[in-house]
Order: sequence, then structure tokens, then C-alpha cells
Amino acid sequence: MPTGLTVPHHIDKEGKEAGGVWAVIDRVPALLEDFEGLEHTFLAMTTDAEALEPHTLAEAKCCPNWLWWEKAIEKELATLKAAGTWVLEEPLPGVNIIGSKWVFKAKKDAMGTITCFKARLVAQGFSQTNGVDYDDTYAPVAQLASSQAIIVTANRLGLKLHQVDIKGANLNGELNNNEVLYMQHPPGYKPCDAETCMLCLKKTLYGLKQSGRCWYQKLSSIFESLGFSKCSVNQAVFYKSNKNKNEVMVIAIHVNDCTIAASNPRLVEDFKAGLHKHVKVTDLSELHWMLGVEIKWDREANTIHLSQYTYIDSILHQYNFDELKPLSLLMDPSI
Repeated sequence: MPTGLTVPHHIDKEGKEAGGVWAVIDRVPALLEDFEGLEHTFLAMTTDAEALEPHTLAEAKCCPNWLWWEKAIEKELATLKAAGTWVLEEPLPGVNIIGSKWVFKAKKDAMGTITCFKARLVAQGFSQTNGVDYDDTYAPVAQLASSQAIIVTANRLGLKLHQVDIKGANLNGELNNNEVLYMQHPPGYKPCDAETCMLCLKKTLYGLKQSGRCWYQKLSSIFESLGFSKCSVNQAVFYKSNKNKNEVMVIAIHVNDCTIAASNPRLVEDFKAGLHKHVKVTDLSELHWMLGVEIKWDREANTIHLSQYTYIDSILHQYNFDELKPLSLLMDPSI
């Protein structure tokens, strides 16, 4: 069976989709003589449209889009290796070995279209022992109310709104010398020469109990080096100002998402360049999508609209309510 029948043919090597499902539909007439190929083509179309995400590596291998999940796995392993996330070591007898698993995610944009396939190696933190493998785990994040307050203020004062995404945020946290953690090899990807060696972690992974806190500590030190102060009300909000130049910048952090509000474009560019010296970032330009909320700015009317249409639509689809007919109900206006 040709592998080209099971995936959209307009996807680049990074896993990004250009043509989408219609690119496959255009090829259907040429496949009518091959019923098996046609069946798998329609299966790929369904997977593409609904973003079916496998729960295990075995499910991913049975998925029509396995080729792209496999590329995502290889990319994740290469990233972790380049970051020096672990070293191979023989664990001492009786040491707790943390489990690991793959988590697969088909990322979508505001329109619900798949933009890329992502595979993430996650530590099974539930197998960690409190007081032995970890202690404090608290890590603040910017609440939605804080982000909304920043957006409202930006609209009122005419601030520039931008956003950046920090690649592999929790992978940047560093474990101290007192934290010696061993983890099992990624499912299906144990090196042939590993023998009885396990992965001795040097940096944090998603799923570890202390990952969020280690990343927040690293991020706080980065912001301090860039001249930012921490908000006393919400410690995931950072700011700096220059009264002489009438400049201000406020940034809300939610794990790896940075919402930026600044009085002029130069401050935004300087911040992005400064952050890039410490971690890898993706510049998402002007703010349009934040924590599952679509943001539209009507500059003529000087209004900002927040919408969760995609989230609501996905919930309706998940419970098979998307095909139901709408019905108007009278409500008491005093409620």
C-alpha cells in the first residue's frame, strides 16, 4: 500500500499542513481502482479533519498519519539530546526509576485547521516519591483575568500587543546536584548499547513534579537580567517602565506563552531579541490567539473581541452535538 495515500501531500518536513484534506480529495478519482487505497485515503481525511490523536506509541503506529508522528518523535529526541537533558548511567540498587511515555498532539490554529504534529516525551511523575524525588512543586502562571486586564489596558492606552512562544519551556529547567532522578528509556526507542543503563536526568521534562517550578525559577532569573520587575499581585506578570521616556512594558507568562504589551514597537523587538539569547522562541507577531481564545482587534472602532468559538465547536463535535438543529428558548430577562 503506498504511504502517500495516507497523509495529506502538502505537508512539509516540519509536519505543517498547507493543502489540507482537499489536496487528498483531488486525488480520489485516480484511486477508484484501488479500493484498499481509497479506504485508507478516507481514513486519513477523517483523521485530518478530526485531529484524532493516538494515546500510545502502538496506536500511533496504526494511525494513517504515522509517518508524521514518527518525524515528530525523531525531532523531539533530537531536541532533548541537543539540550543535554540526560546521560546514560547505571543506577544504584533500589533507586526509584521514573516511567516515561509519549504524548501526541495535533496542533490547530484559530480556524481549527491542523498546523503541525507534535510528539512529546513525558515523565510519569506519579511514580515519583514525595520527599525523595521532589519537594516544592508550586509554579505561578498568569490567570486569564490578568491577561484580559492587560489586553483591556493595551486597548485603552494604545499599547502594542504581541506574543511569543518559548520552545520546550519545561525542558529548560535545571535540576540541582541534590536532585538525582533516573528515568526509563522512551517507549520503543531504547539505544542498542544501553544495556542496563537508565537515563539520569540533568534537566527537567514535562510530567516531572518539579518541572514547572524549575522552569519558573529559570524564567524569573531571565526576566530579572532583562531589567523586569515582578508584579506583587500576580507573580507570573512582569513589567518595567521608564518615566523619563514615557515607556512601559508588561508581560504575562503562562508556562511557555508570553503575552506582551508595550508602548512602542522598539521595546517589543528589544525584548524578543533579549529573550532569544537565553531560550529558543517562536515569534508569533501580533496577539491573535491566547490560551484557546481568539483575539480580534478592530482598530477603527477601538475595540477588542475575545472568542472561544473553536473551543466550543470542538466540545460540540466531541459529544456529537454539532449536527443538532438550534432551538430558541424564551428566558426571563430579569435572570
